[in-house]
Amino acid sequence: MNKILDGKTALITGSSQGIGKALAIGFAKLGANIIITGRNRENMEKTLKQVEEQGVEGIIAPGNVQNYSEVQNVIAIGKEKFAHIDILINNAGFSRLKPIHKMRVEQFEDILKTNVLGVYNFSHALVPHMMEIGGGSIINTGSAIINSPGPRWSAYSMSKTALLGFTESLGIELKGNSINVNTIMPGAVNTPLFRMGMTEDMIKAIGPMAPEDLVPFYAFFASDLGKKVTGLNVDMDICKSVIEMEKNLEPNQEVSWSELKEIAKEKFKPESFKKAKKYRKLINFLLQYK
Repeated sequence: MNKILDGKTALITGSSQGIGKALAIGFAKLGANIIITGRNRENMEKTLKQVEEQGVEGIIAPGNVQNYSEVQNVIAIGKEKFAHIDILINNAGFSRLKPIHKMRVEQFEDILKTNVLGVYNFSHALVPHMMEIGGGSIINTGSAIINSPGPRWSAYSMSKTALLGFTESLGIELKGNSINVNTIMPGAVNTPLFRMGMTEDMIKAIGPMAPEDLVPFYAFFASDLGKKVTGLNVDMDICKSVIEMEKNLEPNQEVSWSELKEIAKEKFKPESFKKAKKYRKLINFLLQYK
């Protein structure tokens, strides 16, 4: 990919490790300046070093997404350094894998405060600034686990399900302000959260994707190419399945959604095909930059 984020500034919550760290480094490679925020100073310093190695500027602004005054402070630090914040990635999230009868209410509340309230806090605090500068992008990290129910994930699934309605409604609300709002829903990703309670053999059997593989999905919505696409909750598994259908075409054939549409219609269930059609601009981008 070329420098499609050149001149933009991205604020990425939870960017000290996992998906957030991969996005910070990946966006830096695409030309964006990065505001790194989280609570582990040592890990944030490591992220900053790798961001600056890409030839862009980065800054650390520690803060807890659950605390609105700390959220405001993070944004103030970012604006003082870069003047404008064009991209917000609400990525901070965690869970505790426990049966519901063994999870304390306080632990459940902690999950919701990070995964739901944290998204609201940063969006609420940053939207006025984005309105002032003429637009922006808000991208949330969801999870495909809401489509694959499993034991011990009920609290996490509940928190990530809350993002669906938030994204669709806020996307409509802010469309007239040139602010697009979308959520990326990855499947298994090899992060500290995913590895909780897992052996290496279990991890290998599942075959999670690397955090770095998510960068193009977020980059599309953060770039000018995706600025008019809003209100989507993107099931990454559907996008990946469509891209793999390229194997059904003749070698060296130019590939886009148009060439894959009929194959997708045949292979997908109606509901999945309906979603794939909504993702067609993203799919075209991924086919071009894969």
